[in-house]
Amino acid sequence: MTNDLRNVVAAELIKLRTLPATLITIAVTVAGATTLAVAFATGRQQLGGSASAAEAALRVVEYGQIGFILLGILAVATEYGGSQIRATLTAAPGRTLLMAGKAAAYVLIAAPTALLTLALSLLAARLAPGMSWTGEHVGALAGAGAYLVLIGLLGYAVAALVRDLIGALVATLALVLVLPPVLAGVTTLTRYLPSHAGTRMYELAPALPEDLTPAQGAVTLAAWLVLALATGVALFAKRDA
Repeated sequence: MTNDLRNVVAAELIKLRTLPATLITIAVTVAGATTLAVAFATGRQQLGGSASAAEAALRVVEYGQIGFILLGILAVATEYGGSQIRATLTAAPGRTLLMAGKAAAYVLIAAPTALLTLALSLLAARLAPGMSWTGEHVGALAGAGAYLVLIGLLGYAVAALVRDLIGALVATLALVLVLPPVLAGVTTLTRYLPSHAGTRMYELAPALPEDLTPAQGAVTLAAWLVLALATGVALFAKRDA
């Protein structure tokens, strides 16, 4: 039994990184993003004719985020497939501490995965014929990495609420990928949805008058995360295992 955060993080990190689904998700995400970057760089019409390798790398974030959402969900939902959560709570009875440890373990895996995903995507796009990179859009690339990690935390929070892997994946993907285009023709409030707000952290297209600034987008996404994580932790603290 432990109530030490370092021990909880270490234990959760071991569980997450040794989970086969985690390794598969990371491999598919990195390989898929790299392949897409090459495809975007080769078919420049996807980039509006641009020869920027950075733009090709940034273009893959829209698709690569699915892998990070799944990583966040795996950090929570896999323990509800059986009785593992009861054993975990026996070893670490502090529920808020446990949730913090799981979140930290996810970030420790997601951050280097985001860096690797974007670095390999950038390199692969740069090696495509006619593409170049002279160090431009570094800020956008950093914003994209932060967005990937944060959007996975949203999946983590939804998994804490739903306590089911498939249910959490469907709910998060609906919020991130389905709702924005469905509601876009109805209201401009879609700019406050987490994925739309988060894209302002790295988007290169000229902002429309109604668009959020990069800082506003980051704050809006952070607000979604605070609300979702606080609700998930509060419910987890009160529920039976």
